[in-house]
Amino acid sequence: MKYIECKNNIEVSKSGTKANPAVVRVHTEKKAIEIYRLCEQKGWKVIVGIEPDKNEDISDVEKLLRDETVERTKFKMPPSRNAPCPCGSGKQYKRCCGK
Repeated sequence: MKYIECKNNIEVSKSGTKANPAVVRVHTEKKAIEIYRLCEQKGWKVIVGIEPDKNEDISDVEKLLRDETVERTKFKMPPSRNAPCPCGSGKQYKRCCGK
C-alpha cells in the first residue's frame, strides 16, 4: 500500500517511509539512539543527525506519533462538525479528521 499526501498539487510520500524518511536533529548521541530505537520499533525510516551547536528538531517524529494516535482513535459518536477535533490539532472537526 502506498501512502500519498497532496501538498500544493505535488505528490509526496508519507513521512517515515524509505522514499521520505523522517529527519531529526538532536544534541547528544544518547538522544539519537533513543529516537532511532523508537522509529525502528514502529517500522519508520529516520535520518538522525547529532548537531550540538544547533537547535533540536524532532518534529517529524512527533508528527508520526500524533498521526499514529489519530489513526487508532475510535469515536462512539463522532463529534459535531464545528467542535474542536479530538486529535488535538486545534482545527474544527469538519476541517481535520471529519473530511
